[in-house]
Amino acid sequence: MAKKYIKNIIFSKSNLTGLYRYKNEFQIYPLNIGNAPKSIKVHNIPCCFEFFYEESDIKQIQPFGFKHFDAMISEFTIQANKRNRILNLFSSITNYRFHISGKPEVIWTMHVPEVIDESNKKDVDNYVSTPGMEMYSYPEINDDLKIEKFSKIDINEIIGLPHAEYFMYDPIDGRDKFIKVPLTINKILDKYFSLDIKIRLIIDSAAYQLCNALDLQASMKSLSFFSAVSAIETMVNLEYKNEKVEFECDNCKSIKSSKRSCKKCGKPVWGIGEKFKEFLTNYVSNSENAKNSYKKIYDIRSKIVHTEFLMYQENILDWSFTNKTEEMGMKHIEAIQLARLSIVNWLLKN
Repeated sequence: MAKKYIKNIIFSKSNLTGLYRYKNEFQIYPLNIGNAPKSIKVHNIPCCFEFFYEESDIKQIQPFGFKHFDAMISEFTIQANKRNRILNLFSSITNYRFHISGKPEVIWTMHVPEVIDESNKKDVDNYVSTPGMEMYSYPEINDDLKIEKFSKIDINEIIGLPHAEYFMYDPIDGRDKFIKVPLTINKILDKYFSLDIKIRLIIDSAAYQLCNALDLQASMKSLSFFSAVSAIETMVNLEYKNEKVEFECDNCKSIKSSKRSCKKCGKPVWGIGEKFKEFLTNYVSNSENAKNSYKKIYDIRSKIVHTEFLMYQENILDWSFTNKTEEMGMKHIEAIQLARLSIVNWLLKN
């Protein structure tokens, strides 16, 4: 059966000014549709994403019992799964989040003009909230998104930066930034698409957790931090999946033997924190400063999970800004970038 090509409008928080195409798998480029709405007020900047799926891969499901509707849901499912998998991966191997619009639920909205000045300030004061949906649409959208093959895009490619600099130099997403990619991106994607499907699903899981960290970074900081560390732990588990532990009791999981032991008493241990630090040492940096930072990040993760600790005391409204606040913010960004490097460098080295 034939390939079916899909063009979606997706969103980024930074400005996309060039084309990125990976072989015949997908391409991402700036929004080039004349009638599509744009605004400097909205943080989500629209751009274009094209990919394909094989019609032979559609699995017929019958969730509703209506033949034509179920067929439509079956086709939509394979589209959505492939699109989301690629966007999550691309968000994990670059410094930018690419995503579709949010759930189309009805919410209270208020019109926001592009410019607020004396001529319309009185109008703004008199605005009344109306029901609306978080949805990107315009009358010609269905026709504009129809394609039968990848569109020919006549613009420059996205700028590439050296791998070693890319993930640690200004990795903050925002409207004042311009999207770039690491020069190793093709090689990273080559490795990903060559993986066994079972291993690829593990990478997909790590990428999904990292994207949760990005989506929650501003609104739920503690959960965002935990998600970033969970992405690293997914890669740690993949790396050490063949490391065996023997239990004395299968119920309480008391350990009989392990490759790792307590440095003080010599008893066998899981070595979860040790493996976390060892993995990052092998795949990111082996400097003493880096090793100390890995320990601090894992300690913060443990405090969030096991105690009342929350990042920035986020359950309390507090406008004070201290050195501790700045340090915590840097550790948050560092955890996200370590998650990215865990995925990227593992792919490059395996």
